[in-house]
Parts: sequence; C-alpha cells; structure tokens
Amino acid sequence: MSLKQFIKLSGFILIAVGTIGLLVNEFFLVGAGNVSHNRTIIFAIVSFVGFSNLAFAHFGMTDKT
Repeated sequence: MSLKQFIKLSGFILIAVGTIGLLVNEFFLVGAGNVSHNRTIIFAIVSFVGFSNLAFAHFGMTDKT
C-alpha cells in the first residue's frame, strides 16, 4: 500500500467516524450543554481532518510511476 493510498483510506475513515459521531451525538446522546458542544466540535474536527487528508492526497501528491 502506497502512502497516497494510505492517506486516502485514512481520510475516508476519519470522515466516516466524524459523520457517525455527529449523528450519534445529535440523535442519541443527551448531555449537558458543554459536554454535547465539546463532542460536536471534536467530531467536526475529525471530519475536517479527513477532508484535508483527501484533498492533500488528491491535489497535493503526484503519482510516481
């Protein structure tokens, strides 16, 4: 597995974890205001890092064939 494939795969995994976390936080987890807010920010950051990985792998890395 090349580095580019690994970064793409990790990007998809992070996006999936972030999206599922945001949905679970919204619909199933009921907590105090600050706790819920912190979880939302954490899962949003995870999704953003996943999108950043995909963008870097797609636009920033070149194929060396």
